Amino acid sequence: MSGSVLSLVVDGKEVNTTWEELAGWVHHSSSLSSSFSTAWLVVRAIQIFLVQIGMLLLEIGSISPKNTKAMIIKNIGNSSISAICFYLLGYGFSFGVDGDDFVGWGGFATKGELFSNATGGISYNGATYAHFIYYFCVLNLVPTIVSGSLSERTHVVAYFVVTFFISIFITPVVMHWAWSHKGWASYHSRYLMDTGALDFAGVNVRMPRQNVTYAALGAFFLWAGFYALNMGTIQNFDGEGVNALGKIAINTTICATGSAIVVSLLTLYKEKHIEPYSVVNGICTGLAGSSAGCATMTTEGALITGLLCGAVYFLLSCMLCSSGIDDVTDVAPIHLGGGMVGTILSAFFTTQSFYKIAVLDSGVGTPCGAFYACEGLGWRLFVANLIFLIAVSAWSLVAGIALFLPLRIMSLLRVDKITEDAGLDFISGADVELKRFN
Repeated sequence: MSGSVLSLVVDGKEVNTTWEELAGWVHHSSSLSSSFSTAWLVVRAIQIFLVQIGMLLLEIGSISPKNTKAMIIKNIGNSSISAICFYLLGYGFSFGVDGDDFVGWGGFATKGELFSNATGGISYNGATYAHFIYYFCVLNLVPTIVSGSLSERTHVVAYFVVTFFISIFITPVVMHWAWSHKGWASYHSRYLMDTGALDFAGVNVRMPRQNVTYAALGAFFLWAGFYALNMGTIQNFDGEGVNALGKIAINTTICATGSAIVVSLLTLYKEKHIEPYSVVNGICTGLAGSSAGCATMTTEGALITGLLCGAVYFLLSCMLCSSGIDDVTDVAPIHLGGGMVGTILSAFFTTQSFYKIAVLDSGVGTPCGAFYACEGLGWRLFVANLIFLIAVSAWSLVAGIALFLPLRIMSLLRVDKITEDAGLDFISGADVELKRFN
C-alpha cells in the first residue's frame, strides 16, 4: 500500500496524495490541536486567576473599612498557601493516576510519570503542567470564597489554617470525584448511575459597608473570570468540542443576568428600592449556578436556572438575616444556593447533542436531562447529580466540623470583642488599647 496514490475530494476539489503524505498531515494536525489545547488551558488559567481581583474588590466593598488590611492579607496569603499545598499534595490527590475512585495518588510535587511522560523529544509533559496551573486557579477560588464568610470576625491565622487544609486535601478529594477519569462521580468514569454526575466547573447586625463601587467592580471582574472558568472546561479541541465555546458564554451570560433581574425585582418589592449590594450578589449567584451545566444545557434551561438562582439567593439571604446567622458577604446564599440550583437543573435541561459536543462523548449511552427522552437515561442523570450533591455536602460538613471545632475549642477562631469593635486592622495590643481609650 506504501506509495499508492489516493484521490480525495476536499472542498469540492479532487486532491491526489499518498498514504505517507496523508499520515503526515494527520500527525501534524493532531500536534497542532494538542499544542493549541495546552496554550488554551494556560490562557484560561491566567484569566481565572484574575477572578482573585474581583473577589478582593467584592469583599472589600462589602466589609467595614477597619478590616480592609486584614482582608488584603487574607487574599494574598490564600493564593500563596494554596499554590504550595496544591503543588506538594493537592494535585496528586486530585488527578494522580495511581489512585482509586475516592482519591488520586501520584504526581506529587510535579514528579513521576504524569509529568515526565513526554513526546516530541522534550523532557517533560507540557500538557500536564498546563492542566496543573488551570486547576490550581480553580482550586484557589475555594478558600477565597471562604474568606468572605469569615470576614471581620475571624483570626487571620485561623483562616490560613483553614486554607491549608482546604487546599491540600478537602477540595482536591471533591475535584477527584467530579473531574478525574477514576472519580466515582465523574462523567468520564460513568460509575455513578452509568452517567456520572454533571458538574462542569459551589447576619444579625452588619457593620457599615465600605464601598458599593468596589463591590460592583469586583462583580464584573468575576463575571469576566467565569467566562474563562466555564469555557475552560473544554480542554480538547479535537472534533467538535470547540463548537461549545460560544454556547457556554451565552449560557453564562443568561444565568447571571436572569438572576440579577429577579433579585432586583424582589428587593424593589421588599425594600421599595433596588439594593445594589443584593443585585451584585444576584449576579454572582447566577454565575455560580451556571457552572454545572454551562456546556450541556439549552439556553432556555440557562434562563430558568438564572431566574431560580436569583429567587433562591433572595430567600436564603433573608432567612440568614432574620435568623441572626452571620454571613457578611452572603457566601452561603450565593455559592450554596446557586450551586445547588445549577447542579439540580443541569440534570433537567441537558440534551444529548450538547453533551456529546461538550465532553467528546462516543454516543454510546449518552445521558441527557430528565425533560428529554434518551434511552431511559434522563432520570439517571438527575439521580447521579443528587447523589453527588449529597455526598459533597456531607463531605464538606464532616470536614468543616473536624476543621473548625478544634479551632473554636482552642479559641483560635473568633477574635475577641475589643478587636472586633476596633477592627482586624488594629490587631496589635497598643492599637487596640488606643482604640478603646479613644
